[in-house]
Order: sequence, then C-alpha cells, then structure tokens
Amino acid sequence: MTDSSYAPIKVRADNRVYKAPLLGGAVPIGLGTIRLGLRLANGRGSSPGAGWPGMIVAILAVVVPLVWFAGGLALRRAKAAVALEDGVLSVRDRWGRLVLLTLESDVTGLHYVRIPVDGHKDRLVITSVDDAPLVLDTRLWEEEPLRRLFGRLTAPPAQAPVRQLGMLTWPQFRSRFPGAKVPWRQVHFWWFAIFVTILTIAYIAFFVNLSYFV
Repeated sequence: MTDSSYAPIKVRADNRVYKAPLLGGAVPIGLGTIRLGLRLANGRGSSPGAGWPGMIVAILAVVVPLVWFAGGLALRRAKAAVALEDGVLSVRDRWGRLVLLTLESDVTGLHYVRIPVDGHKDRLVITSVDDAPLVLDTRLWEEEPLRRLFGRLTAPPAQAPVRQLGMLTWPQFRSRFPGAKVPWRQVHFWWFAIFVTILTIAYIAFFVNLSYFV
C-alpha cells in the first residue's frame, strides 16, 4: 500500500480569477455588442450604415478577443502545473515550459512577500539551492493540492522554512531574490495599461472601418 505522505502531488492551474470578471461582465458585453452592431448597421446622423455586414463585423469584433482569451485559459489549464513526485519538484508555465526543476530536499524556503505589482501584491517565492527563485501567484492554482504541496515541502526531508517578508520595494526584492522573474506587464503596469488602451482604440477603429468594406 502506498504511503499517502509520499504520494505524488499535482497542482493544476485555477482560472477562476480570470473567468469571474468575464462572467460578471457578460450582460454589459452582450448589450454593448448589440448596440455597436446596430450603430454600424444603421449609421448615425449623416453617417450611412453598413447594413448587415456592420452587424456581423461588430459581433466578430467582440467574439475574436473572447475566443483568444478563452483559448489562453484552456491552454493554461492544460499545460501549467506544479508537481512533486519521487522527491522532485517541477513547475511548468502556461506554455508547458519547465520553469523550475529541483529536488524536494534542495528547496530552501517559501517566502511570502508583497511587491508593487498591479493591485494583487501578494506573491510566494520558492527558493532552492541551484535554481533561480520562482515567483508564484497562489490565487492562480488549485488551493487544496497547493496546501498539501506546501505541507510536504515544510516537512522532512525538505523542511523548507516559511518566511513572511511583508512589503518589498523592487530594489529590495531584486536584492533578496536575484534572478526572480516577474512579468513586464506587472512591473510596468501603467505603461502596459496605456499600451492596451491604444491597442484597443486601434482595434475598434479597424473593425468600424472594416464594416464598410465587407
């Protein structure tokens, strides 16, 4: 009989944080799509409408990014994983790339920190003997398997200490965890927001003009 204390643990990605705002905004998105479609189809004031092509283009303008977003979530659910098996801890990102591979006994700490990122500042940093520190947003992983994983890492043979480090500035964070990677969009949130705003305006303008050439 297998000892449950040494059984493999696999933590899958949890997409509820991403899906919740999308589901909550389903009604406004639907109403906005209909309004945009009617405006493109019927025109406004002296601007002529594009007819049915305008309605079709408006629907596509909304459906395309939604399909892209849903596809990204499905890919992350299928590919991303944190696993502990046969004394080896591995972490794969949304593309299935291996971003951490270390022995369970080589884990040197679980560090809870708050860093200046996009409104969700709580992160967990896993440090090990040879690998670069790995930054995890624990909200994005299945809670119960992740709890069991941390329980294993803090028990023998790893006995990784748990540290509550509180708020760290970027210089403090980089000094304490050299080599730790945080996505550019989170480090430079306002620049990223400006870029997305410009891209959204250009995207809408493209589809509005496309409706008159279909």
